[in-house]
Amino acid sequence: MGTVEYATLTCHDCGQDTRHELAYAGRLLVVTTCTRCGNRIERDVRDRYLRDLRQRMVSKPSRMLRRFRRHPVGFASSLPRTTVLKPWELLEEIRLVWSAAADARRAERD
Repeated sequence: MGTVEYATLTCHDCGQDTRHELAYAGRLLVVTTCTRCGNRIERDVRDRYLRDLRQRMVSKPSRMLRRFRRHPVGFASSLPRTTVLKPWELLEEIRLVWSAAADARRAERD
């Protein structure tokens, strides 16, 4: 699903300061969910996500080289796992972004 973090925010529905789940795709906040009442705020970030993804892909070789230079053994040992898991992580990010965009469009029409 991308990265999930938690923060205490004031919920628009229940009016309480509650813990919220923040779902990110790459560096972009896509969905905010109140853990108390379940209120979700979804954002259509498709255009920004594609630009962010392009930038991440372009910078990936230099980031990998930097990581290899700093921790060659750790880099080499994590490579098999990363090679297998990274495509699935990317697919989950894309699903999150497109699902949130569809939900945001539906909410605008209602």
